[in-house]
Amino acid sequence: MDLPIDFIIKTFTDFCVCYFKDIRHDSSAPPHYYITVPVSDDSFILFCIITSQVENKLWYYKKKNEKALESLVRIDPNHLPFLTKISVIDCNMAELISRDEIVDIIDSKLDPPIKVITRNIPDELKDKIISAIKNSPIVKPIIKKMIKDI
Repeated sequence: MDLPIDFIIKTFTDFCVCYFKDIRHDSSAPPHYYITVPVSDDSFILFCIITSQVENKLWYYKKKNEKALESLVRIDPNHLPFLTKISVIDCNMAELISRDEIVDIIDSKLDPPIKVITRNIPDELKDKIISAIKNSPIVKPIIKKMIKDI
């Protein structure tokens, strides 16, 4: 049974990995995994994209801001078993979005439009993500202040 998108989004109150296609990305781009990070304001969700394009991210931040390289959290199937290769959580691109707006960016043509992959995130990984976001030279201070400590 598929649950409505807005119902699924209401359940994003803690860390979890979800999978959806963001319609703001190129139309040929595939859906991506995103990790949600709990924040103090329940009307918002904080997302970080998970990408297997590790070399592209390294190259990008070497050019843009080398300090930001420290906010790429490397993960692999040992951390999250559904992954098929080494990936990174780009904590520099932590995106704070209202629960109302998130519905508008999810491609509703996919079936299902959004999936929760896991809510079982290792505590060590949670700590690394929070630290990477808070230490990012790119993430806005207001977002850093909203993150709930675990």
